[in-house]
Amino acid sequence: MVKGTVSRKQLLKEPDQFITFSGKMIAFGRTHLKTILIGTGSVLALLLAVAIALQIADRNENRASEKVEKAVAKYTDAIEDSDPVKAYDAVKGDFQALFDEYGSKHAAKLARIFYGNISYNAGDADTAIDMYQRALHDFSQSASLKNIVLSGLGYAHLAKEDYTESIRYFEMITADEEKTMKSDALYTLARLYETTGDQDKCTSLYKKLLADFPDTTYSDLVKDKIRG
Repeated sequence: MVKGTVSRKQLLKEPDQFITFSGKMIAFGRTHLKTILIGTGSVLALLLAVAIALQIADRNENRASEKVEKAVAKYTDAIEDSDPVKAYDAVKGDFQALFDEYGSKHAAKLARIFYGNISYNAGDADTAIDMYQRALHDFSQSASLKNIVLSGLGYAHLAKEDYTESIRYFEMITADEEKTMKSDALYTLARLYETTGDQDKCTSLYKKLLADFPDTTYSDLVKDKIRG
């Protein structure tokens, strides 16, 4: 781990850009298979068996989506009346039951990203890292979701003051062509290199941020940093 001199509070004070997953976004319905008219014969019997299996899988996916929607709604209500820690504690059991019963379903895989986010917000960086690692495997082929997950990993390791790992994940974002979370990653990387004493890399990243994202919300702050 690279040692730094800036506190976690200072490093994390700028707003992060985690994407919040609402219930409507992850509660989706798939069309059930229509009844298949079959005659006799082993081939048609096999087709019926496959159709039934698909219908069961489809129902389980819908049930997973319903559980995700309820858990997210419960968290949303809880966070309005309490702090991130209490809201997180209120839904731990709901999400664990979801993952235990429907962990292989797409809705549950998306829910891991959401749960990683609320774990991080509650100060549980270890659980956040575990959720994001699983999500990274699940969404390795989705460029935008992958970057969201990598950002989550970067921030979770930053919360643990593991600057080396944090840098590694943010650099994976900046090295890719996908734009999702990229401006935030460039800014955070610059801050990390500033903290770890590499001013040249810090300045270079600030300049790249302004060149690639001239309308970034960090624009004025970055210009002040470059001017010194």
